Amino acid sequence: MSIETSKRSGGLKGFLRETGAMLYAGSVLVREKGFGALKVGYAYGGQLAFSLATVSMVVLMPLLFEIAREGQMLEVERSQIKDLKSRGYSDRQLQEMGFCENAIHTPSVASLKA
Repeated sequence: MSIETSKRSGGLKGFLRETGAMLYAGSVLVREKGFGALKVGYAYGGQLAFSLATVSMVVLMPLLFEIAREGQMLEVERSQIKDLKSRGYSDRQLQEMGFCENAIHTPSVASLKA
């Protein structure tokens, strides 16, 4: 007694066979298209990296320098405030002198973790 099997079998075996064939066909397509994308990326990637690095230096470096300078200014103001408070000046008088609120009142640890 012979059992004929069709080319497409159903069930789990058929699903796995079809899935394997689709994945193989997809990988061939990705490999062919991927090499083309790699060539284009290699051709323009250097220019893009140079542009990105240049823009970052022009825009971000002055910002970082300004943040560092502001931190130094706060330290200087805090040392001046400490000296003036030891002479007897109140917080109100220091505010009227133009000192920064953050320099007069050091923020609490709880507000820094936000």
